[in-house]
Amino acid sequence: MERSKAYTLLGLEENATSEEITDALDQVVFKVRDQFLRGAVIPKLAASRVERCVLLSDVAQTLGVAALGAPVAVPQALPLAETLEGVVRGHLENVRRCRTAMAATLDPDSVAQLGNMMANLQSEYMKAFLRHTESLVDDDFHEAVPAREEVDWMALLAAMRAHEEGPGGGALLQELVRKERARMRAMVSATATAQH
Repeated sequence: MERSKAYTLLGLEENATSEEITDALDQVVFKVRDQFLRGAVIPKLAASRVERCVLLSDVAQTLGVAALGAPVAVPQALPLAETLEGVVRGHLENVRRCRTAMAATLDPDSVAQLGNMMANLQSEYMKAFLRHTESLVDDDFHEAVPAREEVDWMALLAAMRAHEEGPGGGALLQELVRKERARMRAMVSATATAQH
């Protein structure tokens, strides 16, 4: 990468000091990392954020600066279980592990690796969720559900328990599942369209 492009990507002039370069790099990586830590994991958006971190890593190498945070290890992911509740709980734990590791660094390579892992985990989770909930609801929910509006995990798990405990607990679970399926189907089809 040309040095002029690296400076431009950080919003700096070419006479910037190494301290200014490091501060600018850390601020940009912090913003990308913060999006991974706070928002719903949307594979298509995550991929663009990963690309941004790879670019920032190139910027750091071109300008000869190190990121504020040291690299971190990628956590071990749990395999998805065979039940819907197990799938949801396993995914929650996997995302928690990734976010915990990511919160400990501003190294663009580590943020890219963890972000990529989160995107892959989310894709696998969506496939498993859609498969496990196929017979639970009909898919005549035609209202668009924005990708960022994922179902509240605690409400979903509570609805699953209420459904298992007896009659009358299934209405909330069906509503939550129907919305989440609509949201996920839109993301899966957007990802499939982008890959073709």
